[in-house]
Amino acid sequence: MLALVLSAVPVIHYPFGWFETLFHELSHGLAALLTGGKLLAIELGFDGSGYCFTSGGNQVLILISGYAGSSLWGVLVFISGSSTKAYNSTIAMLVPASVIALVTVLWARDVVTLVILITMFILLVMAYRFVGLGVIRYIVQFSGVYVVLNSIRSSLSLVDGKSVGDGSALAEITHIPELIWVVVWCFVAVICLLYLYRRAHSGGTLVSLP
Repeated sequence: MLALVLSAVPVIHYPFGWFETLFHELSHGLAALLTGGKLLAIELGFDGSGYCFTSGGNQVLILISGYAGSSLWGVLVFISGSSTKAYNSTIAMLVPASVIALVTVLWARDVVTLVILITMFILLVMAYRFVGLGVIRYIVQFSGVYVVLNSIRSSLSLVDGKSVGDGSALAEITHIPELIWVVVWCFVAVICLLYLYRRAHSGGTLVSLP
């Protein structure tokens, strides 16, 4: 529930939104690489927008992977912060920190993207350095839940009557209506949320999911 509330709070929600956008665009890029294409660059905007520049690969899979992939990334991030063992505070931070470092080195090409990535990395390092294990685990798990919820919100925003975005591009290529793709992405995200809910209530994790 807190993730839903935070998504409406000005400024404060931006770092968490950046994570979802990063995972969304990276999922596009990884799909391009896995289908024989190239990932040329990833761009992030302060307002939560993002772009992934690819060459070649299977365009349908590349387009599908954005929202679906960000939901799966959210699950991975949540799991990385779920262990109750103290030494896993490092592991909890390793997944998001490694993703940020990888994108920064390999695919960040503009100043705004670099500023956002460096800011996210600094926030992670500060959390690791100055707060306790319980807080670190909470932040990481919360970030995972937020990424999945924001994936739903972002995909639903495509239903706006405008021919812009992944759903519109998929509709043009496959002749399957954009709404169907939105339903598919929301279904994937809901399945991920249900998995996190069951994990949170069976594994003694810190986050109470909606």
